Amino acid sequence: MQGRTAVITGASRGLGAGLARVFAERGLRLGLCARSAPALPEGPDVVAARLDVRDAAAVHAFAAAVEARLGPIALWVNNAGVLEPIAPLREVEPEAARLHLEVNVLGVLHGSQAFVRQLRARGGEGVLVNVSSGAAEHAYAGWSVYCAAKAAVERLTECVALEESAHGLRAHAIAPGVIDTDMQALIRATPPERFPEVGRFLERKREGRFNSVRFVAEQILTLAFDPAARPAEVCVRLPDEPRG
Repeated sequence: MQGRTAVITGASRGLGAGLARVFAERGLRLGLCARSAPALPEGPDVVAARLDVRDAAAVHAFAAAVEARLGPIALWVNNAGVLEPIAPLREVEPEAARLHLEVNVLGVLHGSQAFVRQLRARGGEGVLVNVSSGAAEHAYAGWSVYCAAKAAVERLTECVALEESAHGLRAHAIAPGVIDTDMQALIRATPPERFPEVGRFLERKREGRFNSVRFVAEQILTLAFDPAARPAEVCVRLPDEPRG
């Protein structure tokens, strides 16, 4: 994977920032974007930009800039996402739901589309990774919008895999497991009347049962670049990180 180019959206903190650091250690050139400053600064092997993934034109322009500076993109990771609103559906404000879906669904659509169009134009192969969640297949009271959005991401990924597999694209929706990021801190701070299953997440914190960002990053790189480790499935649930 040395010298290949990867793009990560939502690369300012949490999982996205960790992916950026591990990918850089492994010798990838990086295109990083987020609404705030990306985790790594602009440099010879890094294109860093502040942008909103809801803005399709900005995402497409960023993809073009990365390819022009760093060469063909081999791996694109759509990681940008939000969790809120956390509340029973009856209490969800329409504007909050709209914003959530624009980031978590349209943002993934925009990134996927930009990458697919580049791949079609240049030919060759590429791997698309859309970050999913166990919430795509398991309903949680209080997470109606988040569960719906992640389910949409998985169906979108399956569709683009069908459409583009003959043209060099391998697409996966990857649920990375539970990682102790700011999102988990937000979940643990949510009162049970808004999120009844908060106790499960508090217990996980007490027990320290998390996947590390490094573990997830290495799993993604292996899936993307090790031919022997390519899964047959489009939707992939990463295993729990071994302890000991």
